[in-house]
Amino acid sequence: MTRNKLTTILVTGAIAIALGGVSSAEQPGEEIEGEDETPVRITPAKQKIDKAKLKRVYKVIKAEPEIKQVQKWALRYHDLNPGRVKALQRNARLKGLFPEVEAGLDNSVGNSFTNTRDGLFPILPNPPQNPNPENFKERVSQTNDNLTWRVRAVWSLDKLVFNSEALDAMSLTSLQENLVREVTTLYYARRRVIASLLLSPPGDELELFFEMTRLDELTATVDGLTGGKFADKAWSAEDAL
Repeated sequence: MTRNKLTTILVTGAIAIALGGVSSAEQPGEEIEGEDETPVRITPAKQKIDKAKLKRVYKVIKAEPEIKQVQKWALRYHDLNPGRVKALQRNARLKGLFPEVEAGLDNSVGNSFTNTRDGLFPILPNPPQNPNPENFKERVSQTNDNLTWRVRAVWSLDKLVFNSEALDAMSLTSLQENLVREVTTLYYARRRVIASLLLSPPGDELELFFEMTRLDELTATVDGLTGGKFADKAWSAEDAL
């Protein structure tokens, strides 16, 4: 190997090592040592956001219903508002104070007839004022009509101490919490999609379509959970086109 070729190889290797050291030292988020051996952290450059676009995001957000209002709509639509749940729990505990009332009515109608003949005098007088064509000695007619009504009341005082129906009412609390959590998650996921569309919309038309479809999906889901009260007051991606 000649001296010129050896010199070329050494110079090339030194440049590669130098470039590799600079590249590894300047990676964002890593620490390097300065001249005084003090660790210096290099942070990536912050992305600049257009203030006009940011103001538009805030304007869109303020025009929409607040999260507390959306939660109230959802709870009211599913009959899980806190006042109703507490009332059910209270009524279940107080149910033992009210009796179970049972009422009944019986009615019976009956007739009985008794005819007696005289063995010694088989033929009896038959006066016009009291005709007796069959020659009966005695005829008895009875009516047995009976009307009975009853009312019964039973108190279950043990329910004042414990009533299993109170557990059913308490289970509604977990349904209430799950509904609020679901609505809140969808609400802020939708807000992030709005911010993405307004601040940094995708350049590709297909990706833009998918983002707009995602926004419509979240809007429809929240609208269904609130009984149709959200969509009419929500921002639509078509407004930005």
